[in-house]
Amino acid sequence: MSSPPLPLAPDFWSFSLDFYGRPGVAEACLELQERHGLDVNLVLYCCWRGDVLSEAQIEAAIALTAPWRAEIVQPLRALRRRLKPGFPPFPEAGVQGLRKRIADAELEAERLQQQALDALAQNEGPVLSPSRQAATANLMLLAALCQAGDSTGALEQLAGHLD
Repeated sequence: MSSPPLPLAPDFWSFSLDFYGRPGVAEACLELQERHGLDVNLVLYCCWRGDVLSEAQIEAAIALTAPWRAEIVQPLRALRRRLKPGFPPFPEAGVQGLRKRIADAELEAERLQQQALDALAQNEGPVLSPSRQAATANLMLLAALCQAGDSTGALEQLAGHLD
């Protein structure tokens, strides 16, 4: 008798939209980004993967996404944030309309980053359904590789939202 197949994860973007929408997750992700310098897409990737990743696997994800993050995502984010208070004497409505279009472009850039990470994972084989245990291990390794300092509490709190 064969064992039942292991449950597979949804695609990365669908997982991220669902997980990020849970109470407390967005705040935890933004804290990890702002206070500890972690890329939210890599944080979500570590939560999405239902298997414990090796150092080489996380390093590959970092290497794949670092140029995109630095050259596309972060400049869009910085520009969006710069326009938040307006840009006098330019018309407020026009500036905020531009800011909204930049925010949309930033979200699309993050979606493309996630597509690249999804493809990276799929090249390794089926992606198992997320688990708190795997997410915690993956997040701790990501934090160590990114020298994220004392982020253990925030990482464990985030992984707890997978329950």
